[in-house]
Amino acid sequence: MGAIRARAAIPTANVEEVARLHRAFDRMLERLEAERDRTATAVLKAQEGERARLARDLHDEANQALTGVLLRLEATAQDAPAALRAELRETQGVATQAMGELVRLARELRPVALDDLGLGAALRTQVDEFGRRAGLRTSLSIPAAGLEDLDTDEQIVVYRIVQEGLSNVARHSGARNVRVDVERLSGGTVVRLADDGTGFTPSVAVPGLGIKGMRERAVLAGGRFYVDSAPGHGTTIELRLGAAA
Repeated sequence: MGAIRARAAIPTANVEEVARLHRAFDRMLERLEAERDRTATAVLKAQEGERARLARDLHDEANQALTGVLLRLEATAQDAPAALRAELRETQGVATQAMGELVRLARELRPVALDDLGLGAALRTQVDEFGRRAGLRTSLSIPAAGLEDLDTDEQIVVYRIVQEGLSNVARHSGARNVRVDVERLSGGTVVRLADDGTGFTPSVAVPGLGIKGMRERAVLAGGRFYVDSAPGHGTTIELRLGAAA
């Protein structure tokens, strides 16, 4: 057996050099964090800006075009034979229904209530309209003091995640009851959306749920997103922002 070779001596570290490297590393992390925050804000604003543009296009251009079609149909129907008049009236009904759908889509893209009345009113409108449209029992609990002290990005994230969560309930859960709770805790905000539907296994990817998108949106706003579900036991999603994250 050969002789055990002596280990090389470890040179004594220069304390000042280590401290200097530590400070440089901290400055680098601060720059990266600032850049991440700047990029996240830019992404959110770009997304919402595009949604607002699409909403304006639907409302101002497509809706106006349909209004013109309705006026032409009305004018044509007045002088048309009885048999054709009935068909024109039916076409008017289809066009009117299409206008209503465009208005609904425009509101989902950029809800007027969020800009004009604030997050609390926008959530109330969203939850109530969802319940009527989906035929489900819904409830919403928000702080008595309101939510308008949240910054713009946080308000948008809360609204969008509740919007996507409700859409998932309608499309996938088979639920009969949905509850949305917004709490303010220790300077932060917690949003929970719970349903009594079929549930699923969170560790197994389910196409169309949009979980990844909701989680990314939460992270962009400096928050965290959680999913609690199991087959046969409903689903709860939770968004935490600020100090509650």
